[in-house]
Amino acid sequence: MQNKRRHKRFRLDLIEISGKMSLADKVEIINISVGGVALKADRRLKIGREYLIKLGEKGKNIDVKGTIVRSELSGMEQKRSGEQVLIYTAGMMFKEGQEDKIADFLALVEKNVKKEVSATVDRRIDIRFQIITPQEKVLHFPAEFKVREISLCGMCIRTEQTLGMETKIPMELSLGADKSINFIGRVASSRKMDDKEHVRYEIGVEFTDVQDKDKIMLKTFIDYLTIVESDDEADIQEG
Repeated sequence: MQNKRRHKRFRLDLIEISGKMSLADKVEIINISVGGVALKADRRLKIGREYLIKLGEKGKNIDVKGTIVRSELSGMEQKRSGEQVLIYTAGMMFKEGQEDKIADFLALVEKNVKKEVSATVDRRIDIRFQIITPQEKVLHFPAEFKVREISLCGMCIRTEQTLGMETKIPMELSLGADKSINFIGRVASSRKMDDKEHVRYEIGVEFTDVQDKDKIMLKTFIDYLTIVESDDEADIQEG
């Protein structure tokens, strides 16, 4: 958020507004089959939650949905920055109805692997193998947040997920009565909350790429908050 704000911000102490955002992480594939995948990630994946994983191999890309059936802490690794991070291993079972596209993708990967294996080496290519291209393996997962303050240009949210500065994230904001707006949120500020029980972050988000119909819905909601605030101030003066 900018220091010189163009629009008034409203605190949401009495009205509870929540939303969802789609996050993405690069992951390391341990092995994969038509039925599922084993992977490593630097965050704990929740058992029973559905995720979408983007797989790529030399120009061929597919998106596959699956449910986490196993997740456990496996160790610690050091990033290039020198930071030590916890590493988790997880097992994902793919949802039914995706078998054909997964099988076609694995056939391509197996073909590429066979090309790389010397003809003089007696080596069996297993149906469970590693995908070689690391930069094309991305795990998408949903995360929830609570809105603390809101204005026409952005909001302050509270979430358990840390977000990098200037990161742009697809978001959905629920405004009640089955009304929601979709936009790309730009992370403008982030600070860790001092909470001993839970790790939480307070993050300033700027609204970007908002469609006209969603802008109208947001303005209508802000106008409503203006009326509510004016009524509250009037009640206080009368009291």
